[in-house]
Amino acid sequence: MAPKTGKKQHAGQKRALRRPHAPHRDGDQGKGKSRSPKPPQNGFFIWGRHAVTAALANPERRIAALYATDEAAAELSGIIEHLPAARQNEIPRPTITLRPRLDDINRDETGEKIVHQGMVAAVWPLEAAAIEDVIAATGDWPVRLILLDQLSDPRNVGAIMRSARAFGVTAMITTHRNAPEESGGLARTAAGALEHVPLVRVVNLARAIELLQQADISVVGLAGDGDIDVGKLSDFPRLALVLGAEGAGLRRLTREHCDHLARIDINADADSLNVSNAAAVALYAARQVPSAR
Repeated sequence: MAPKTGKKQHAGQKRALRRPHAPHRDGDQGKGKSRSPKPPQNGFFIWGRHAVTAALANPERRIAALYATDEAAAELSGIIEHLPAARQNEIPRPTITLRPRLDDINRDETGEKIVHQGMVAAVWPLEAAAIEDVIAATGDWPVRLILLDQLSDPRNVGAIMRSARAFGVTAMITTHRNAPEESGGLARTAAGALEHVPLVRVVNLARAIELLQQADISVVGLAGDGDIDVGKLSDFPRLALVLGAEGAGLRRLTREHCDHLARIDINADADSLNVSNAAAVALYAARQVPSAR
């Protein structure tokens, strides 16, 4: 007769396997050529601890599948178990997957392994907000917004979004054309900010600027020949900061629609700042309390 302790241990193991978000192992592991997971139709992958955790916590983010390495599976399950019950019910059970299979996700696009930290989520894009709704939500309170004038590099946009999250930006506004779609690279660089800072898309940036101005939001573009110093940005209670493309800067029509152009003075023998670095400097300056006069 088997010892009772053995039966209890076996029952305990069964209970553990019935946990709704306990990871299950990929049945194809070890069979033939290594195959990487595929994204859902019209979707993409998010990878890395910060980006995946933020996506899981965002009730607006639809998750198609979750993948984890053996080393990260327990941590991923723990993250899910700390979410509200309603959100847990929407999240699929993670699949334990060989690390080389996760390494090769997006290799066709970048030619490089992704830095996933053992966690990958297959997701669909967030539903885009309308600029009119964003403006209405600001009321007549102080606000900080960012407009992107044809910034197409997802890494730059992701880095700007990360700074936007850090400095309390309400939303980022960009165009439908010549702007990156949501992607794993953007989400990874944004380090979770993609789930917190709405990315609003408009057809015409000049028209968007006019709508902001009608709502008493001052629109200031960043330019090397600006008429005001970046330190003056804190004087604007309601501010939209416009950033131009790397190298090309702001387009002529965009410049003409701005209320002001702000410059960042740097050492004469220094190269210009990367646009994401310039955005961080400007956003930091914009949050400062004006000095007493």
